[in-house]
Amino acid sequence: MKSDSVTSVLIVGCGWVGKKLGQYLSDKGYKVYGTTRSEQNFSEIKEHNITPVKLQLPIDKIQNIELPKVDSVVISISPGRGENRNTYPEIIRQLGELWKETNTQVLMYSSTGVYGNAKGKISENDLSPDVNSSNVICAAEGTLKKLLSDSVILRLAGLYGEDRHPVKYLAGRTDISDGDAPVNLVHRDDVIEATEVMIKNKVRSEVFNVCSPVHPKKSELYPAIAKRLELDEPEFLDGGGNGKEISSDKIQKVLHFDFENADPLNFKKL
Repeated sequence: MKSDSVTSVLIVGCGWVGKKLGQYLSDKGYKVYGTTRSEQNFSEIKEHNITPVKLQLPIDKIQNIELPKVDSVVISISPGRGENRNTYPEIIRQLGELWKETNTQVLMYSSTGVYGNAKGKISENDLSPDVNSSNVICAAEGTLKKLLSDSVILRLAGLYGEDRHPVKYLAGRTDISDGDAPVNLVHRDDVIEATEVMIKNKVRSEVFNVCSPVHPKKSELYPAIAKRLELDEPEFLDGGGNGKEISSDKIQKVLHFDFENADPLNFKKL
């Protein structure tokens, strides 16, 4: 059951995670709003019991943005690619401005890609949000934290779910480097459940990695999943054993969070 004092949530960005999050929260009894850039998406969003709100960012005048007043906000938008990627910190800044004078709980989905090519076991303490970082994800985190010091950053590992898996992009390929590298993935359902834990417990001023605690090697995981999905198995070269391994110890210890899909090798459905 949800906390009685938390009744409404706004999801900024109703994509692959956002729509499922909204449906999950709605089923739990929350009043859920969700933004989209186009009214053409309204009907699909409504199918997930989410009240749609049109929002196009960046915008010339923040004063022109009208959003419902809610208890919690989940920013679920990606930095994109190419030149559009550079506007990501500005988009996050505009969102932060909307709630800096309020008591709204604001959570932001970030990415473990923020750690770049780091090696070994990586915790949240290895990198702080930095508005001046050349990494747009880290800069966006820093931008939000500068405006909302009590915001929560959730650094998500590579996403997969019952209808999506990164093995599809590797199927049939050969001579893929770093076959011994640990895999950092997280199931969409675990992201959604972790988010509700944050909302229910009114978490503030934190940074959490959200990554499955079991890290099989690339050369173990992807051929096995490809076989189950009847795809051509990818072939890997040795190396990469010292690659980054994202630690989720903090969220497990601080919030007693248990990953339902702890081992990506156990993935059986698509």
